[in-house]
Amino acid sequence: MATAAIKNGLGTAVRFLNQPVIKEGVKNIASTAAFTFGIIEAHDIYQILRGREICTETHSDAPKWVQIASKVALVCAKISLILSAATSRPGVFIISTLMGSVFSSGSLEHVFGPNIIFAMNPWHPRHVFSVAAAILALPASVQSTCQGIHWAYTKICQNENGQAQSIEGRGVWLTDAKVCMMTLFNSIISRPVQHLGNLLCRAAIAVL
Repeated sequence: MATAAIKNGLGTAVRFLNQPVIKEGVKNIASTAAFTFGIIEAHDIYQILRGREICTETHSDAPKWVQIASKVALVCAKISLILSAATSRPGVFIISTLMGSVFSSGSLEHVFGPNIIFAMNPWHPRHVFSVAAAILALPASVQSTCQGIHWAYTKICQNENGQAQSIEGRGVWLTDAKVCMMTLFNSIISRPVQHLGNLLCRAAIAVL
């Protein structure tokens, strides 16, 4: 009975989410969010190039390797946000328009192949950058998840633990935590994760 209920529930969810209207709606929301996050991150990178520190928070009480790992995860997250914006629908439209003004569509298709689904042309730049963005987002996504669990644990247990301290340049809106949260959100709604989730659900239905 339980297996049948799970199978029916998964089947209903897969059929609902794969309806063209729902599927396109999800893609539009995900693309708009990814493009917006990318624009915000591009402005943040501009501020860094002008001399601001990469990190807006410092964990002085953490071991050195933790501080280095956090910085690497943050840099990967920033690159991921830019790549996600570039592979979003608004980003692809802008890039295609700019490239189309310089190169013909035929020459671009000859070099990169047609801009179609991943299964038919996985080496198209859009799909390559999309997968790269998902991979680069993993460290920050794991970090955000662990920090969320730790925050919930400290709230439940009512422990007083050291918090990350802001560095010089107070008033910075886009903190490291917000960058990681945007990256986590991007990861959840990214095209590779959606595709993988769809395949796993279909596989689970077939097994059950």
